[in-house]
Amino acid sequence: MSMTIRIDRLTLPMMIGILDFEREAPQTVVISIDMAVRDGLAAGEYVSYAPIVEHLTALSDSARHIDLVEELADEIFAFLFTDTRIDAATVTVMKPDIFAQAEGVGVVITRSNTTSRTGF
Repeated sequence: MSMTIRIDRLTLPMMIGILDFEREAPQTVVISIDMAVRDGLAAGEYVSYAPIVEHLTALSDSARHIDLVEELADEIFAFLFTDTRIDAATVTVMKPDIFAQAEGVGVVITRSNTTSRTGF
């Protein structure tokens, strides 16, 4: 049996972007994450989405500037893949307020976890 854990459209203010106006104030970022969890978890074992949401909320609260949505996605993967129970993930980072004609612009990136499987 395979399992996917989803965080769907987590919406946070972030200091993100390379243009001058993007460095002056936070803008809305919408993050979705699908995590493929490895088979064979022990009875009662689970992968919690709570630390991931808490990590991203703390990043938002820090007001640290990130240049590109790709860089934010890289940071998300780095955090996710510290949990060796996550085999792969797809991270979507969208900025919904850039163009009135579009629901959003951003990236969708899928990666496999190459870390060892020795535990979390």
